[in-house]
Amino acid sequence: MTPLPARTALAAALTIALGAIAPHAVAANTVIAGQPSLDAIDAARGNPDLILLRAGVFDPARQTLDLREVGAAAATDSNYAIVQLKPEQLKAARKALVARGVEILGYVPNNAYYVRLNGVRLGDLAQDASVRWAGTVAPAMKLDPALWTAARATSAALQNDGRYELMIQAFDGVSSAAIEGQLVKQVPGVEITLRSTRAQALPYVRAKVDAASLNRLVDVATGIDGVAFVSPWIAPHTTNAGAIGAIQGNLTGTCAGSGPICGPTPLFDHGITGGGQIVAVADSGTTPNAAWFATLDKGNGPHTEVTFAENPPPVLPAIGTLHPDNKIIAYWTQPGGPTDYDYVSGHGTHTTGTVVGDAAGTFGATTYMPSTPYAPNHDLADGMAPNAQLLFQDIGPNQATAVITQDFEGTLEQAYTGGARIHSNSWGSSSSGQYTTEDANTDRATRRDEGLLVVIAAGNDQAGAMAVGSPGNSKNAVTVAALGHAGSLTKAGFSNAGPTADGRQKPDVAAPGTSTISAKNATSGVNTTVTAPLTASNSGTSMATPTIAGNAVLLREYFADGFYPRGTTGSGIPADLVFADGFDGASPFTESGLDAYNPTGAMMKAVLLNGTVLTTSPNTFPNTGTGWGRPWLDSNLWFKDTMPNGDDSRRLRVFERTNASGLETGDVNEYTIANVGAGVELRVTLAWFDPDASVGAASTLVNNLDLEVVGPGGTYLGNHFAGNVSTPGGTADAKDTVEQVRLTAPTAGSYTIRVKGTSIPGNGRAGSDRQGYGLAVSGKFALPDPAPLAAPTAPTIGGNGSGGISVNATASGSAQSWQLYRADGTCATAATGDFHLVANGTTLPLNDDTSQGGYSYAYKLRGVQNDIEGDASQCVDVVSLDDCTLQPDFDVHSLASDASNASCSVNLSWAAGASNCPAANTVTYTVERDTSPYFTAPTTVASALAAAAFSDTTVTNGTPYYYRVHAVDGAGNASATSAPANATPSGVDGPDPGSYLDDVDTHSYLTLEAPWQVTNVAASAGSYSYHNGSDAPPYLDNTCASIMTPSLAITAGATLSFQAKYDLEFQWDGVVQEISTDGGTTWVDLPPTGGYPSSFAQTTNPPVNACGYIASHGAFNGVTTAGSNADPGNGTATAVFKPFTTSLASYAGQNVKIRWRFSSDPASGFSGFFIDQVQISGAPGAGSYMCTP
Repeated sequence: MTPLPARTALAAALTIALGAIAPHAVAANTVIAGQPSLDAIDAARGNPDLILLRAGVFDPARQTLDLREVGAAAATDSNYAIVQLKPEQLKAARKALVARGVEILGYVPNNAYYVRLNGVRLGDLAQDASVRWAGTVAPAMKLDPALWTAARATSAALQNDGRYELMIQAFDGVSSAAIEGQLVKQVPGVEITLRSTRAQALPYVRAKVDAASLNRLVDVATGIDGVAFVSPWIAPHTTNAGAIGAIQGNLTGTCAGSGPICGPTPLFDHGITGGGQIVAVADSGTTPNAAWFATLDKGNGPHTEVTFAENPPPVLPAIGTLHPDNKIIAYWTQPGGPTDYDYVSGHGTHTTGTVVGDAAGTFGATTYMPSTPYAPNHDLADGMAPNAQLLFQDIGPNQATAVITQDFEGTLEQAYTGGARIHSNSWGSSSSGQYTTEDANTDRATRRDEGLLVVIAAGNDQAGAMAVGSPGNSKNAVTVAALGHAGSLTKAGFSNAGPTADGRQKPDVAAPGTSTISAKNATSGVNTTVTAPLTASNSGTSMATPTIAGNAVLLREYFADGFYPRGTTGSGIPADLVFADGFDGASPFTESGLDAYNPTGAMMKAVLLNGTVLTTSPNTFPNTGTGWGRPWLDSNLWFKDTMPNGDDSRRLRVFERTNASGLETGDVNEYTIANVGAGVELRVTLAWFDPDASVGAASTLVNNLDLEVVGPGGTYLGNHFAGNVSTPGGTADAKDTVEQVRLTAPTAGSYTIRVKGTSIPGNGRAGSDRQGYGLAVSGKFALPDPAPLAAPTAPTIGGNGSGGISVNATASGSAQSWQLYRADGTCATAATGDFHLVANGTTLPLNDDTSQGGYSYAYKLRGVQNDIEGDASQCVDVVSLDDCTLQPDFDVHSLASDASNASCSVNLSWAAGASNCPAANTVTYTVERDTSPYFTAPTTVASALAAAAFSDTTVTNGTPYYYRVHAVDGAGNASATSAPANATPSGVDGPDPGSYLDDVDTHSYLTLEAPWQVTNVAASAGSYSYHNGSDAPPYLDNTCASIMTPSLAITAGATLSFQAKYDLEFQWDGVVQEISTDGGTTWVDLPPTGGYPSSFAQTTNPPVNACGYIASHGAFNGVTTAGSNADPGNGTATAVFKPFTTSLASYAGQNVKIRWRFSSDPASGFSGFFIDQVQISGAPGAGSYMCTP
């Protein structure tokens, strides 16, 4: 294969004048590109005019960013841009962008988005009054500063074999296969080590080269349109008796790591052992026939069975076979690694043992008792949640400490679908605090599957600050540091410290991780014989992480079993019989009065962090070594009956909103604890699961919530501490997704807690502009245990309309306040645990203003008295009559036109749209017309059309018109607008084939298949031509699309002629001219006079171009210059219009269609193919070529 000539640097690339197209703005100064410091990022977060990128912080409307020293590809036109919106118009402006066909791909702080233009001109966007600035994504903006020229050779991309490996992340919707093809074609010797394969996954490619090709790889990768960020690939690697008492009951001493439990175990004492819970572990493999993992007692007696890995494994994110009675409920290998299962991994066996290990069985003279849903029956080094089930996801390759995660988002989704709600990960890459693709995958998955809590190791043995590995830099995960052994409160020397590179608090918590004794792996083959439980000692954040994950399982069981808010289940019902999932709508257990509750991941995170013990080294709160401290479950999870050595001095209140009922910008939720006592710590913790950030952003927070607590001592803002306690004053935190107020000596009195939706722009995905949260409050209130307020009776729907759903009931007594809970579906289908808080207030009725019209909802009410929730009311359900704001589905590329009719008219048709609003499921259509393809003055020619077709009869023969259509559902929600369709009315036989003229300006007959469009960028005469892409080149990769004439009856002596100007990748991409005599069913080649100027000579076998033309097939490609019709100087040679002709004499008397078919491969695009002045001259035709009004 002949290497493609490298693009020459454009002068415009030397200094990217990013503000040049912003209206009413003049660049005032230049900002030198450079990774911003933490201080610079903190200062910039509060300025709505600034853009915060890893490449620099600047005001794009007033400054330029000097990128000369970065060392990326030359700047070119792009289909991808950053659009900064005026903050006061953000929501409406975002909807307007989508309606115009612009696709929002991710959030860029501040108030900006990455977008795909989809043919919309950047200049047109910039003129919009709600747009502050719009500019293309420069290649240098896509390059990690670690790979800039000065640092490239010594960057973390350097692998052990002396070669360099890069992670090339693309925007959603971009083909990773196309990127792979482009790299292989343009980078000599490149090795593609891995890429995403699932269509819904975040697309990426990992590419490896030797030192000599590194610069070329960087240049090519950053130059690919659709690539979002290029960074070093950093290999991920793997990173009970004592820990049980430490986390459950605040053990501060030391003890052996195996044998009897040392320290208090209040959760075990209350029968919380993990029963009914499923925890997933992704690790390097585990030994399934070890006695730790072979027996499960769900309350009906022990069941012993070995679960082997499923072969073949399920394809992500689908699940495989579940074994509901087995200790290991499933064992699934993940993609990207070897096909063999690693049953003998020491690391994975040890970590899974820490989470759920449960020695059981008789071996020689020793018998080990399995746990039950009520008793831990602790033996040896049983795990934190011995009665939980394990869903194991094997990510181990052949190397002992390596892991492979090809699609971590898919791994998390698979675990969630399989029933896991806690996910443990003792591995990571040394990303030095940077937000990477794996962090984004974690945030993306947990934002969608919001009932999932992901626990991740902080990493080991990297000195200094900003050392936390990825995906531990995820905003939504719980990241774990390691302490010494057992009750130690001292950070282990090997445990990596934070903060993240953008200054966020990481790690979150710390747990024992030194000399942890847990399950030991087998060293030989695995079979159905259960082997004796062996132990091994290991140290690392890998050991601390499953300690937290296992205790998170107990925390979740506390809620799922119904201990909250009464401190007792009061039912005597086995935990495994009441398992229900509030997010999947699993079949409910119908026992009335049960307080079962399925918390969101954010709620679990808030509760976990709300009950922590400060570490002694470091001894500040919080700190970058141990985060918020070591969890102490019993200090936060209140029980009615205090066990020996238990601590129930603080009562717990939880307030939770799911994302569907979350805050929008400017919203405030307010809660009050009226009678807080003095002398006991009051702590309030807010946590939320943020949408995934754009990897190239300098600040990763998308949706900013703020915590505010108003008490007798003043107003306290989240995360404003002095001397390890909250103090009045300060400024609101604008970077973290956890905020806390801690008062060790609160003044007695009433405390008002506010959660404020300060800025919730979302990242462009549906629903991301609403933000849910979990809020935990613990303190001296509602003690010792006041009688709960009886349930309100006779709940009714008091109102149902555009203002929301109002729920009323008969109060059972005097209440401080009322709380309304909602579940999707009906009372018959919603499980007890499905109900989540949607509204609160001091009087009834309460109003839910977050419903969507046409959907069914079930509601319950509780009254609050003496600062604690009362009993829940009976259920009432309703179909919402609220407004539905969901956008209808509509195929924007389906609009077609037919203008050949006896009576002048244009017949339009399109694919039917579909409403997403059940109560407004009708769809009508609006048709707009203009004589400009840019719709500078559009006229609505039809509206409220019920059919997906329209005939416009108010047209004139021979005049070109342009049409576009959008769908509107019964609720008034508009879809995105279609791509334009052109039409020029003619007679029933179409335009005269003897004097056919399509010059676009006065006549436009060709049928366009996307991405072809009419453009004013270039024309051989007049203003318009046809172009194979948008006005913002390059043309699309991996595309096969045509423009086609109407059917024409060719007359004697006919000749086809046209003008073409093109810059198509030489001998790789091209346009082919073809003719059909059977109405377009079959096509044959129609070369121009003298033959094609070039061919697809460099394509592969099989062909890599999208239409599949073989190497010997002729084509128009290269560049039409003054001296050549196929100049190989793509991107450098000056293209001009050139004439081409073809004889049609042999087709005289036949009806034909002629098309120009564009075919591109997965690589390099340029300005494209322009065609104008299409003419057919010959003897006059004998048909009817003019329509009559």
